[in-house]
Amino acid sequence: RIIQMDINAAELGRSFPIEVGLQSDIQAGLQKMLRSTGEVGKASNEQDRATWVAHVQNLVDDWKVSVDHLWNSDDTPMRTERLSKELADHLPSDAILVADTGHSGIWTGTMIDFSSPDQSFIRCAGSLGWAFPAAFGAKAAAPNRPVITFAGDGAMWYHFMEMDTGVRYGLNTVTVVNNNASLNQERALNERNYGGPLPGSDELWKLTNVDFAAMAEQMGGLGITVTKPTHFEGALDQALNAGKPAVIDVKTNIDSIAPKAWD
Repeated sequence: RIIQMDINAAELGRSFPIEVGLQSDIQAGLQKMLRSTGEVGKASNEQDRATWVAHVQNLVDDWKVSVDHLWNSDDTPMRTERLSKELADHLPSDAILVADTGHSGIWTGTMIDFSSPDQSFIRCAGSLGWAFPAAFGAKAAAPNRPVITFAGDGAMWYHFMEMDTGVRYGLNTVTVVNNNASLNQERALNERNYGGPLPGSDELWKLTNVDFAAMAEQMGGLGITVTKPTHFEGALDQALNAGKPAVIDVKTNIDSIAPKAWD
């Protein structure tokens, strides 16, 4: 059973059936819920919380063991799990990470551990391609913080022309492109609808392998192509200090599929 709390009443029950809907600011709503239980501060409640936290931590630890070989894979084209690890390991302590929707939101939400309370995570809520131009807005609002976008190559087709905006205003964002020459989020749906990978059906989700680094250079930005995991750190450092919009075009494995929330 699901209890959903949202400040926007229109969101309650919009995406999935709920048992109870509460329109409220999250912080204020949770504080009121805790007060209403009458258990705040009691020893029994503290013990229950400790038991639950330990249980969840065990689940997370088991999951990390199960994906460790993917996080540390040296395969080329690069697995997106390894790309996520490289980004997490080298994310500046005060960075703003802007993630696109779909698989990009899943990759960043599951595979990137934030290590500092000064890091911020902004995730697109459903409009593919939003992250690239949104990052320019974030950089304009917080010019002294590193702003990094994570998006797939499919998303880059929507608003790449905004590179010109970033160049004209000198907005040094860094866009990491998970470039597997596809919309592989549609792969399972496509094969389910067609009863398997039928000849020609992959034309509905495979894309042309485009050089986004070259496109960035042509528009006055910095473009870097990365094909090996060990090259990502240097590329990120160069991009963060470019003084203009930078695109890191990472060639990734088309068979690297974002993890499901549950099986």
